[in-house]
Amino acid sequence: MLTVHIISDSIGNTAKDVVDAALVQFSYGRVDYKVLKNSNVCTIEKIDCIMSNVNEGDVIVQTLVDSTLAEYVKKKGLEKNIKVIDLLSEMLSTFEDKLGIKAEGNPGLNRKMGTEYFKRVDALEFAVKYDDGKDINGLKEADIVILGVSRTSKTPLSLYLANRNIKVMNVPIVQDLILPEQLYEVKRKIIGLTNSVEQLNKLREERLKTLGVDGNTDYTDEIQIFEELEYALEIMGKIGCPIIDVQNKAIEETAELIIGIMRERGLEI
Repeated sequence: MLTVHIISDSIGNTAKDVVDAALVQFSYGRVDYKVLKNSNVCTIEKIDCIMSNVNEGDVIVQTLVDSTLAEYVKKKGLEKNIKVIDLLSEMLSTFEDKLGIKAEGNPGLNRKMGTEYFKRVDALEFAVKYDDGKDINGLKEADIVILGVSRTSKTPLSLYLANRNIKVMNVPIVQDLILPEQLYEVKRKIIGLTNSVEQLNKLREERLKTLGVDGNTDYTDEIQIFEELEYALEIMGKIGCPIIDVQNKAIEETAELIIGIMRERGLEI
C-alpha cells in the first residue's frame, strides 16, 4: 500500500484534492493507497512528530508557506530517503520572479479567502431572501435594514453591500400600510432613503416601460409620489433613523454613507 502524508500549515484540503486527482489515474484495481492529512503544521516539533510516523516508501506532499519549515521537511525527507513533493515552493518562487515582489508567507491565507467567499455568498443569499419586505424574520440577523418608497435603490444597495459581506434587509414603505412593530426593536440598524419627486417620476416611468405598461398610473403621478415621500419621511421620523437623499448619488456613494453611519453608531460593519 502506498501511504501519502500531507503536511499543511492550513487545513490541507488543497493538497488532498491534488493527490486524489493524481492517484485516481492508478486506482482502477491496480494500486491500494491511503492519504494521511496533517493540518495546521506550524512548528518544527510538529514536523518531527509527523516524520517519526513516516516510513521508507511513503511519500510526503507538503503545502507549507513558511520557507524555513518547508526546507526542514525536505531535509528530514532526505535523511530518511523519503520522497517529498513540494506543491508551493517552486510556484511561489516563479510568481515572485514574474511579479517582482515577495510572497507574504502568511499561512492559512487560502482558508481566510475561502471564509470571506462564503460570508459573501451568505450575505447575497440573505439580501435576496429578505428583499422588498418578503419576510420580516430576518430583522434581528440583518446588519442593516433599509427603508424607502419604491425606486429609491433599496435592492441595488442591498446587493452592493452584500458584496461587502454585509447582510442587508430592505423594507418598502407603502402609503397607509402599517410597518411591522419589530422595526422599532432594531432601529439602530435602520437607514431611510428618500429622493426627489421628479427623479422618482422618471425612474418609475422607465420601470413601467421595461414592463410594457402604460406610464399614466398612480405609480408615476407626481402628486401621489409627493404624498408617498411625505408619508415615508413621517414614518422614518417616528423611528428616528438617519435619512439619505439618494438623488444624483451613485450606489457606491450611498453605500459608503450607510457604512459610515453604522460605524459611527458603534456597529461592526
